[in-house]
Amino acid sequence: MSGPEAWARAIAFAADNDGSPTLDTVVTHVRDAIYEAGFISRSRITSGLKEAYRPLGVNEPLLRDRIDAALNLLLASGDVDEFTTGAGRGYGGTPPRLVHWGGETAALLGVSACGSGVVRRLPAGAPDGDAAVKISLSAELGRPEWRNALVELGGMDAPDGDARTLYFYAQALAASGERYSLDEPNAVAVVSGRGEFFGRADPSPSGRWQRVDREGCFPAAIHRGYSHKNVVLNVAGVDTRLWQPPSRDVWRWIVVGQTLSLGDPVFRYDPSRQILDFLTPPPQQAERVALITGRQEATWSWKLDPSAFAEIAALMGSPGSAFSEPPRKTSYP
Repeated sequence: MSGPEAWARAIAFAADNDGSPTLDTVVTHVRDAIYEAGFISRSRITSGLKEAYRPLGVNEPLLRDRIDAALNLLLASGDVDEFTTGAGRGYGGTPPRLVHWGGETAALLGVSACGSGVVRRLPAGAPDGDAAVKISLSAELGRPEWRNALVELGGMDAPDGDARTLYFYAQALAASGERYSLDEPNAVAVVSGRGEFFGRADPSPSGRWQRVDREGCFPAAIHRGYSHKNVVLNVAGVDTRLWQPPSRDVWRWIVVGQTLSLGDPVFRYDPSRQILDFLTPPPQQAERVALITGRQEATWSWKLDPSAFAEIAALMGSPGSAFSEPPRKTSYP
């Protein structure tokens, strides 16, 4: 056995076909470094892995990309938290907990020496490790993020509603937003089509993306140079106005709400294959459920059991669910 092979075995290094570390390997090493240090900066993670992988000839730009992807997954799952310090971004582990959703497995999140992989899973009946507390997936998720966004924007909480409530409130904000000119029709695409295929806003609209051709209130993408921003566009005759949500995730929840308001589904689930397909850009909270409970099969497509699907269905809603009247615009003192 050569020196590099022995070193790879010593540090549990698994390689792709091109010799680069697998994402699972980088996730495990990054997570172990964070848990061992208690708190560690982004720069120390990068320098530490560069040094550890140096005998294996790993491409440094590729490694940086893998570290970014690994940190994004660890943050998305809830294994670590990100903090901003004077020295830049830093990361610390979250409290250990065993998350159950009624399936055959449970997800181990937070500081624990047990398990490996992007998401560590144990049999649902396995004993708790490292004093991990048992909690339900719904308790781990908390309130639907569309509700939090609604309240933060000045709307009234709607515990019995769904993301349509946020969409209707966004309509009111867009109707009184800043003016926008439609003199460059190719610079804006709106989500106004119907059907399952969501498509792209650029380089030319496809799927549910369309050019502005009628009045209404639509989630939209506006192109400026080499960048674009996600907005909500309100077209009323010659008066066109827009409002920009505070984040892309809020915009995605608005797309969910608009889709439900049209009577269209936001996901498709095949129980025989246990495959879930998101039909709109999935909000982070819904993607987190899929990450914790399932296995990604393709873009916006996950394999997960019926219990996990029920959590996503409750979170995102369905067009046939009971729903209250659109809320009036209000604000808190």
